[in-house]
Amino acid sequence: MWGVYQVLLGVGVQGAVEHYLVMFLLLLLLGYGLRRGGVLTEETTAWLARLVSLAPLPALVLSALAKASFSATLFGVWGVAMLSVWLGMGLAWLIGTMLPLAAPTRVLLMVQGSISNTGFLGTPLIAALYNHEPNLVAAAVAYDMGVTSVMIHLVGARLLARAGASNGVADGANGLRRLAQMPVFWATALGYTLMLTGLRLPDPLLFTLERLGQTTTPLVLLAIGGMLHGRTLGARWKAVALIVGFKTLVMPLLMLGLLRMAALPPFAANALLLQSAMPTVMASAVYAAAFRTEPELASAVVVASTVVALALLPVWMGMR
Repeated sequence: MWGVYQVLLGVGVQGAVEHYLVMFLLLLLLGYGLRRGGVLTEETTAWLARLVSLAPLPALVLSALAKASFSATLFGVWGVAMLSVWLGMGLAWLIGTMLPLAAPTRVLLMVQGSISNTGFLGTPLIAALYNHEPNLVAAAVAYDMGVTSVMIHLVGARLLARAGASNGVADGANGLRRLAQMPVFWATALGYTLMLTGLRLPDPLLFTLERLGQTTTPLVLLAIGGMLHGRTLGARWKAVALIVGFKTLVMPLLMLGLLRMAALPPFAANALLLQSAMPTVMASAVYAAAFRTEPELASAVVVASTVVALALLPVWMGMR
């Protein structure tokens, strides 16, 4: 199987990319092993994920944007990404209606099948793979903060609330409040301000942010590995397979079709394709639990899609 991946990646990019992909797998397995061994518990895994969101991830985003150049292409990145998510939701609704699926399952297909884990996983992985291409990382951030964060907190949360068994309410004001509480939101705002004004961070500060940001990917993968423990597909394996298949196959293929028409620069196209190929956004399981919208199914989808998406990553990298 790895020989197939080597062919797909191409001779020119094999070496370093192979090392990163092996590292991703080993760190994921290490996190899983630590959880199985009792070193990582549910509480410490959640703490680790929280730590990443508070410091390393904002540092990674800010340092990448501080080195990037502003380009009107970023508006194109935002437009194509937003269009892909809305088209994905529409297609998922159509499939869910035709099968037919129960309303909560159909909503999970729409939300979890269309919205990627672009922030906690996608941006760190892309930054690791393309650490010398700040403009590509900037495009990945545009997808994450401009599309994923908006769609999951403003649209996805509302859909899950309406389909859930609880009486929870998800309105636009609450969604905006959640966005404003995210450190990475302010890191992104500051980063784009630096890009637009042409200001530079002092070299010692930029150096510190870069080194802190480099810890994001290992910590993220350890945390996700820890989350794999104790999760089972259960009796809903068909629904899990449907949603995971939609997320990891249909959405990247849909993005490839849009990129054929959009004719964006290679750095933007690479960022869009890889972000669309990321697993289901983790916040979807949090909202599903809060609103009692098939929380066990939602949790299983997050875990299964992470494993499948990482396994398929070399395939999508070979289609750039």
